[in-house]
Amino acid sequence: MAPARIRWALELLDIEKSSNVFEIGCGSGIAAQRICPVLGRGSYMGVDKSPAAIKASLARNANYAKAGRATFVESAFSAADREPQVFDRILAVNVNAFWSGDGAEILDVRRLMHSRSLFVQVYEPPEADQRARIARILKRRLAPYFGNVIATMRTTGGAKLLAIVATGEMAKQAA
Repeated sequence: MAPARIRWALELLDIEKSSNVFEIGCGSGIAAQRICPVLGRGSYMGVDKSPAAIKASLARNANYAKAGRATFVESAFSAADREPQVFDRILAVNVNAFWSGDGAEILDVRRLMHSRSLFVQVYEPPEADQRARIARILKRRLAPYFGNVIATMRTTGGAKLLAIVATGEMAKQAA
């Protein structure tokens, strides 16, 4: 069974059969295992800098990888070697780079999105009071680059979670 944070992230992703999904920090492939069966002509790509994580993802999702429906890359996240505006859904679960440090990775995510894309981040901070702080930081950092940024907190099965959903469509400017 998937952890609550992954189940919620998948609900928020709203994956369609034609979705091209990119997961940042794919870990052991638990989300991929649930995403790939939903995809028809869509695709899945997961990146993780951990060799052990990629090995586990490939083992868990061997059939999808062999069929060419899923790709797993051992690498730190970067959009530099990816086509721009190609992904419909981008997922990051407990990826702290977006709210810690300078948040430069946000521009890489934006580069991969088109106007109808969704960027979903879900966090399960070790301390419940961190949720509000992380939400404030992310809303401030994402607002200049995304059309709509929504932060939601919820507790599921004792897990205190935070979700940030950002849309690719930019807000209309007043004339």
